[in-house]
Amino acid sequence: MPRGASKYNEEAQKTTTSPIILVRLIDIPHRTDVSKQSLYLTDCEYDVIHFDEKGIPCTYLSCGLTYSQVSVTNSTEIATCRIRLDNVDRQFSAIAQYYDLRKVQVHVLRAFRNTLEYPDGSVILFMGHGKAPIISEHAIEMEVKTDFSLYQKLPRRMFWPRDFPYLPASKDVRNPL
Repeated sequence: MPRGASKYNEEAQKTTTSPIILVRLIDIPHRTDVSKQSLYLTDCEYDVIHFDEKGIPCTYLSCGLTYSQVSVTNSTEIATCRIRLDNVDRQFSAIAQYYDLRKVQVHVLRAFRNTLEYPDGSVILFMGHGKAPIISEHAIEMEVKTDFSLYQKLPRRMFWPRDFPYLPASKDVRNPL
């Protein structure tokens, strides 16, 4: 069953696609005052316009963006991914000293170049909060951890047919005993 909306699924079914990654860093707090800033990034070669978390069109800035893939397993480990911005200059690293990147809300989305103009043209791959940012002269790397919920602490399989009692085939299970 596809996870995306109708426009995204139509584009995903085509034989040739051009996927791009979109990253939202939402409400980054300033260290000295109470203002907050949001940052929208993409791994595309040029700046693109897509919708933000409120459904308003905004510009996603092009940068050397990579992220580690996230896999779903049966373990109870809380999922994390790493986002890395390569080739940032000293000015960007200097600006980063004035903003607190820890605990900032992060959304990682996948879209296609042909679906950017539609609000349902992307699908969320990962959501979480930033943790342990590493800022250097040439790159910024941050670990993103999903929010804690009891659902993620439960086993992934909710139904085990082999654990139910044996019902003889000659008995109609719709009638009570």
